[in-house]
Amino acid sequence: MIERKRKIAIRDFRGPGQHVYEDELGFSNRDFQEARTLVPREAFRFHVENIGLNMAFYYPNTDTFYGIHTESIPVKVKILPRHREWSDFVGWQCESDTHDDGEVIAVFNSASEIWDNLRIDNKPFEEVLRNSYITALN
Repeated sequence: MIERKRKIAIRDFRGPGQHVYEDELGFSNRDFQEARTLVPREAFRFHVENIGLNMAFYYPNTDTFYGIHTESIPVKVKILPRHREWSDFVGWQCESDTHDDGEVIAVFNSASEIWDNLRIDNKPFEEVLRNSYITALN
C-alpha cells in the first residue's frame, strides 16, 4: 500500500498538532456525496442555493473568517467576529455563526449570484472557497 504524505494547509488550527490539511479545504467528501457531485459549483448550488444553508469558512490567505447568511433577502456576505483573546489557536477564535454581526462585504439579491460575482482579496469565490476551510454549513 502506498502511503501519501498529506500537506499541512493550516498548522495547529485547533491545538498543537491539530492541523488542517490541503485535502480538507473546500467542500468535504461528505458535502460532495450529499450533493451527488464532485463539482464544487454544483455542491455550492445544492447546499447554499437550493437548500439555503448558511456557510462559514476561514480563508488563510487573508487570515479571516467569512460567513454567507442566506436566511434573509438580501443575502449578506460578511466578515465574522473573531476573538483572538479566546485562544491562541485560530479554530477557537470564531463561533462561525452567520447570525453574528460583522462587517458586510457583499450583498446579493439571491444566493445564486454569489458564485460568479463574489470576490475576496481580488480572487474569484471559487478559488477562495477551494483554498478555505469550511467551518460551518448549516
